Amino acid sequence: MMSVRLAVVLSILLAAVPARAADREAEATQPVQFGPAQPVRGPLLPTLYVSLAALNAFDAYATSAGVSKGASEANPLMQHVAGSPTAMWAVKGAATATSIYFAERLWRKNQKVKAIAVMLAANGMMAAVAAHNAAVLRAQRAR
Repeated sequence: MMSVRLAVVLSILLAAVPARAADREAEATQPVQFGPAQPVRGPLLPTLYVSLAALNAFDAYATSAGVSKGASEANPLMQHVAGSPTAMWAVKGAATATSIYFAERLWRKNQKVKAIAVMLAANGMMAAVAAHNAAVLRAQRAR
């Protein structure tokens, strides 16, 4: 079970690697400039990728823990996978990778503000879900 979780987390984190390779290819085709190098991208977008992966991982953990202790999944789209930790981790991994994929597409099309907005929205939504799940877990412990 731990190996499945590890594989999902690693696949989420490595989803951004092709984007970095594309950035390097773009750098290689640009003319040589003298003086300080300008970064192709700042740390904001990759940081948002990692935070989204962490929030989704916490959501998968908290949902699995809550359901195993008698809680029910509030999201009707996730009710079918909430009882299976493997399915939950797979769906969360796919959701994270999909968000990263679309943000990267926007970034490459020079729609940088939209790419960041997509990741901020995804992170905000998952932060709200994670906070709710944490409250449910606290309430279960208090019983």
